[in-house]
Amino acid sequence: MNSQNPSQEHLQFIINLFTQGQLHQALSEATQMLERFPNSVILYNIAGACNAGLMEFNAAISSYKQAIKIKPDYAEAYYNMSVVLNDKGDLEAAIENYKQALKIKPDYAQAYNNMGNALKEIGDLDAAISNYKKAFKIKPDYSQPYYNMGNILKEKGDLEAAISSYKQAIKIKPDYAESHCDLGNALLLLNQSEQALVSYEKAISLKKDLNPAISGLGNLLLKKGEHSKGLDKLRQAEGSILFNIKSGLSIK
Repeated sequence: MNSQNPSQEHLQFIINLFTQGQLHQALSEATQMLERFPNSVILYNIAGACNAGLMEFNAAISSYKQAIKIKPDYAEAYYNMSVVLNDKGDLEAAIENYKQALKIKPDYAQAYNNMGNALKEIGDLDAAISNYKKAFKIKPDYSQPYYNMGNILKEKGDLEAAISSYKQAIKIKPDYAESHCDLGNALLLLNQSEQALVSYEKAISLKKDLNPAISGLGNLLLKKGEHSKGLDKLRQAEGSILFNIKSGLSIK
């Protein structure tokens, strides 16, 4: 730490507030600290993260830009700004900022992964896959790019390759419920019902409210002629979706 930043103790206090979800208080503390340390890129980055969490996207971008103005090679600020731009729906700007982060930090695996997601959203599937491959080449134990690539391969109809990618994600992270679920979806498309059943059940055992897995299992059971069980699963998924919507509204 240096004179541009608060003490580690003060920074950790603010970070703890942020990680505990006390975003308003964390933002207030960071803002007050910035009056004493107006050149602290760490405080601007924290303020940006707080505003992003509060869905104050323009304020978040302003904080990240201020951090970059002070420290032009601050790759994390470019990365975080990309995440906010993506949430705003400005995918092209998000991609440009990911590229800037990677120019500063070429081994930034998370930036390659997220840029892949943004490229997928604008329909450039081959470029997205290329970025996922770069991400796990840099970080071989990074499960998300394998999962994300699996989703694109499934979308492109290359089911065998998709299954291989999902399995690699699971090999790295055995409790990756979403990957088990989408592996089940791909297996079902290949009419491998029994293997799909195992994948759905595994996904649900890991994440009891994973609606795609519950509804996938319900549809599979209907296909197998187990109508009562299948309908029960579909009702469970529908009820869980309604519960999650209500919970989200009450939290906000």
